[in-house]
Amino acid sequence: MVTGNFNSLAFFRAYYHIPASRKLAWALIVEQAQGLQKVRLGVVFCQQPHVYIDVAMRRFFTEATIGNGMLSRRVFPARRIARQDEYLYVTDNGLSAAFSKSYIRDIYFTAVYSPELMRQVLY
Repeated sequence: MVTGNFNSLAFFRAYYHIPASRKLAWALIVEQAQGLQKVRLGVVFCQQPHVYIDVAMRRFFTEATIGNGMLSRRVFPARRIARQDEYLYVTDNGLSAAFSKSYIRDIYFTAVYSPELMRQVLY
């Protein structure tokens, strides 16, 4: 697998074997559980925006509310704005979150083989 640019939708397409016919976009996920709210980075399927990849959890989820609101996940497609050391993701409803430019690499680097991986100390 080519790991060149972790900060691209092409990386997610290759990593998860998503066909080219499925258009992808960045998204912010608002997850509420037990009274706590988290904003997470996601990749959403444009044709089916309720299905998304949670970047940090490295898996697919479906937008849902479960158990009378005990767990809620809402998906908001976002545009990405590059800054010096981070990417800012902004949704149409004004939600925003910033993640460092190394955020995705930090998560996926040790999950994808590359010659560079073999030269690293892995904790």
